[in-house]
Amino acid sequence: MNSSTSLRSEGTRVPRHPRLLQAVGLICGIFALTAGEPGLLNGQGKEAQPRVSLPLQAGFFNNQTALYITPEVGVDPAAPAAIVATAKQIAAAFNANFIPQNFGTLPGSSAVDDIFVFTNFVQGNVLASAPKPAGPANADTDYSPLWQISLVTWTAGRAPRALTSAAAITSAVAAGDVTVQKTPIIVECSVVFTPGGGVLPGARITGIGDSAKDGDR
Repeated sequence: MNSSTSLRSEGTRVPRHPRLLQAVGLICGIFALTAGEPGLLNGQGKEAQPRVSLPLQAGFFNNQTALYITPEVGVDPAAPAAIVATAKQIAAAFNANFIPQNFGTLPGSSAVDDIFVFTNFVQGNVLASAPKPAGPANADTDYSPLWQISLVTWTAGRAPRALTSAAAITSAVAAGDVTVQKTPIIVECSVVFTPGGGVLPGARITGIGDSAKDGDR
């Protein structure tokens, strides 16, 4: 497969809503991802190169960069109306599918992992796991592309700093520097690159450092 990604800054307009939407507005920059798979449409030959552009997020895993896509956002439809509205607004902000029912049983289950979103400090989201290596050889049984959003808020009077791992957030909670509030909102975030896990096979990422990261194998 001969795919490519190109990172360029884009703005995302997030509707106003208390705390959670404020946090979404502070999520790291959204980038364009372009990928192609030849010969899949209508039996076309190698000359056919379909392309798709998707939002790409840059966050952190274990103190290193993590790049991931977010194609779906969902919440239990029986959740409070404000939470459902917020989940829909998040889906709209990321041009993601809204999942109104099937994500409803996931919060608190072993099918999801934690994604930490900061409400009053600008930094990338923090993922609690990532595939290693990226692709079909992944051996990390903790990794899931389904994540339950937890809000991280810096305590008044404390000096905010970047927290780039789940362990760092846990330590900050113990020190009273931040509070963490788990929400029932689930997002699908498929990780396509971490330094430790490499690039998802078939993807080619540019804009990270001075050279391209190539996942073709």
